[in-house]
Amino acid sequence: MYSRMMKLLALLLALGLVAAACGNDDDAPTAQEPTEEASQPTSAPAEEPAEEPEGTSLMDGEIPCEQQYAGRQVSIISPVRDSEDDQPVADFVAAYQPLMDCTGVEIVWEGTDQFETEINVRLEGGDPPDVIDYPQPGLMTQHARQGHLVPLPDDVAAHLATDYIAGWDTYATVDGVIYGLPGRSNIKSLVWYSPGAFAEAGYEVPTSLGELKSLSDQIVADGGIPWCIGAESGVATGWVLTDWMEDFMLRTHGAEVYDQWVNHDIAFNDPRVAEVVDAVGAYVKNADYLGGENLVKAIATTKFQDGGLPILEGDCYMHRQASFYSNLWPAGTTIGEDGDVNVFYLPSPADGPAFMLGGGDIYAPATDKPETFDVVRYTGSLDYMTTVANVRGELVPHLELDTGAYTDPFLAKLAELQLGADVFRFDGSDLMPGAVGAGTFWTEVTNWVIGGSTEDFVDNVEASWPS
Repeated sequence: MYSRMMKLLALLLALGLVAAACGNDDDAPTAQEPTEEASQPTSAPAEEPAEEPEGTSLMDGEIPCEQQYAGRQVSIISPVRDSEDDQPVADFVAAYQPLMDCTGVEIVWEGTDQFETEINVRLEGGDPPDVIDYPQPGLMTQHARQGHLVPLPDDVAAHLATDYIAGWDTYATVDGVIYGLPGRSNIKSLVWYSPGAFAEAGYEVPTSLGELKSLSDQIVADGGIPWCIGAESGVATGWVLTDWMEDFMLRTHGAEVYDQWVNHDIAFNDPRVAEVVDAVGAYVKNADYLGGENLVKAIATTKFQDGGLPILEGDCYMHRQASFYSNLWPAGTTIGEDGDVNVFYLPSPADGPAFMLGGGDIYAPATDKPETFDVVRYTGSLDYMTTVANVRGELVPHLELDTGAYTDPFLAKLAELQLGADVFRFDGSDLMPGAVGAGTFWTEVTNWVIGGSTEDFVDNVEASWPS
């Protein structure tokens, strides 16, 4: 297992294939995570869809090209929207162009920076969108149990068991019923840094948690600032810090306890959880590591999109953030071993497996219409995911997408990491009930980082857990 971890580290160190990161354009993030500015619904171009030759189809015949949905719309609500920090959502709409040309359906993309709030209001008010792009499987589970979602037809649901990386079948299933298919993914156990700054200072990429702590201490001793962090994200402020907690829960207590924590088989104020909070606090609440008490408190008001930018100015050395951050560096920034920035794997314990924390989005139907089901079906297809990977620059969880199909060499290497970890776990807060994972976990970790106590943090989240 240790050798696998070392292979992961070696792979990251070998990212000499330089890729230009996107600039002005969550979760794009790869837009998995919420950004800041909301947008108006975006629809497909109004031109008449191209007539497909008679007898053609998509997905090996699963979707016939007969203009069967001409004049019909399918709305998709998502936290991905147009903003100064993201690629245009038109890229996502364009990924559906073969489906639109084939069936005549029109895709209407409804991006919002108030996703968690807005989707609850709409579902409870009887105004569901056709398809919901869930970054939080826990919120999807809640909505399914409340009767707001429509189970997938058997022929669509069948893809879940065969087409995707292990684990996604669990995350898209609620009480034995399949409600969605994945559309994109990301990996989170990464640290961004400047190869040039490391080389100039004589620093080596750490290969264990002990080395990571020692490196942080050495940077402080040398007069530098080891870490920069931003956690502001509108109503989702705090999710950056919950990612830290999840990575350290895996590395401190392992996958079994991680699963117990996420499923509430152990209380949120269990001593093991408090231990993880303090372990993270040794980094994110350490004034020496952030450059002063004011910069610790500023974590809560610094946009997460800006969190790693001080690396480019030489004002900090490391930024723990997911793979989607590759799309948030300014235009002209190069990524790779000899680039302006690069990544290294957030080390696992030297005597344990290589853990990989990740996330992604699941698309679930909220209306019972054939065009809705076919949009979900196509979202989970190899064709759609290949477009998302190469136009949006995002990882995807389809097993048949060979890493060689990624046109961005850096993204291809990340795809290898996604497939090569010993233990993969989905983002814990995204699996927890929405009131916790997209609620009190975010708000209480924010209160904690600006000065709250560990005891209040874990007790308040535990008190909020639905009975």
